[in-house]
Amino acid sequence: MAGVTLRSLCRTFTDSQTGNTVDAVKNLDLEIRDGEFLVLVGPSGCGKTTTLRMVAGLEEATAGEILIGDRRVNDVPPRERNIAMVFQNYALYPHMSVYDNMAFGVRLHRLKGLAWQLSHAQEAREIKADIDRRIQDVAEQLGLKPLLDRKPSQLSGGQRQRVALGRAVVREPQVFLMDEPLSNLDAKLRVQTRAELIKLHRRLGVTTIYVTHDQVEAMTMGQRIVVMKDGLLQQCDTPLKLYHEPVNMFVAGFLGTPSMNFIGATVKRDGDGLKLDCGTFSVQWPTARGAGLQNHIDRKVILGIRPENIHDSQFVPSGVDMINGVRLNVDVIEPMGSTSTLFLTTNPVAQTEATMEVAPNTLVAVVEAATQAKERAPLDVIFDVDKAHIFDPETEQKIA
Repeated sequence: MAGVTLRSLCRTFTDSQTGNTVDAVKNLDLEIRDGEFLVLVGPSGCGKTTTLRMVAGLEEATAGEILIGDRRVNDVPPRERNIAMVFQNYALYPHMSVYDNMAFGVRLHRLKGLAWQLSHAQEAREIKADIDRRIQDVAEQLGLKPLLDRKPSQLSGGQRQRVALGRAVVREPQVFLMDEPLSNLDAKLRVQTRAELIKLHRRLGVTTIYVTHDQVEAMTMGQRIVVMKDGLLQQCDTPLKLYHEPVNMFVAGFLGTPSMNFIGATVKRDGDGLKLDCGTFSVQWPTARGAGLQNHIDRKVILGIRPENIHDSQFVPSGVDMINGVRLNVDVIEPMGSTSTLFLTTNPVAQTEATMEVAPNTLVAVVEAATQAKERAPLDVIFDVDKAHIFDPETEQKIA
């Protein structure tokens, strides 16, 4: 096993017809600890798969360094990097059995051709026996033993994915690289396979870099998460730290389902404290968190609040200050069983010029399933601003 270090890693593509360049990955500095399960997450085109392919040796880095353990591998061929990659499309050989698919890579790596096997018959037999033992053990772990004689065409999507995982595990590499390995599975199977991957990592302890665009996968699987956008690292931290302490609006909005509400506001003085004038309503900002806003009096900001922190006034959790009550209109109710998702709007209010109005804010709230909210009717809600965030509208960086 070994950690992975990326130093000022860049990957630039050039259009052969126009000559224009695109920076897929820009100055990425990242240290993946030995035995860590790290997830790269972000929207399509953010550079996460390109980063993974550079670590694997399938893409050449334009600049920067890649270290596996203490070894610089920029110029090392993929097969000599001692990594195993699991692809989104399984990449199984259709004419081979499950057993042979799992054995192919490790045989290629350890058995050095027919001539060598003939001249080193005893050693070759021992290697083949060791490979067979590994395959049987891994097949037992992944529930593949009854399927070892089948061809990929005889397997379900979930079974094929487990074969692809088993092929990687059998090699006993220093690093696992996984490129959206669950994206082709149905929802139920994804949940099951997610749990299997987590247990497998705990058992093997191999450094794993996992790429996904699914923030649920990222939050549930990663020991740390790297959020990327436009080839740039936005934030790297533990799942809960990213969720509760995002550094900018992109991270705040990307993690969480439904995503965070963003509301334009102006910071105003309110006696000895501060309030946020959101046009159609206002909320008081906690005094204990007021220091970060002192330099933004009478300036525009963005209030960010997660749907679960907007409460039906009849079902407010203990400890939540009731001071920030707002009356909103319920547009749509989505019952989710244990909760209900409400789509809410505020009434527009007239400005000083008769021809101008503030557009209504559209918000999403996740409330108790027992809510008495009715569609096309008003509802009193409480904003838990102790868990809200303030962002700069120009830089989108967090202010408070």
